[in-house]
Amino acid sequence: MNIEISERQAPHGWVVHLDDWNVNFKHLQAAQDFVSLLQARIDAPHVWPSTFGESLRTAPVPRRLGVASVE
Repeated sequence: MNIEISERQAPHGWVVHLDDWNVNFKHLQAAQDFVSLLQARIDAPHVWPSTFGESLRTAPVPRRLGVASVE
């Protein structure tokens, strides 16, 4: 995701660009705080969901079609 901050001329303010989505702010500090929080959430470790309600630490390995599996 591309994240950029630019200044808006009229009415004066700041815009955070998130790819094709824009979020307007009145103050630069508010825009910077938003970007910092968003970046922290993006960089945080994420847990893969499982079908049994348990969390997996790694991505499940998909089964290949046409290959017998031993279970």
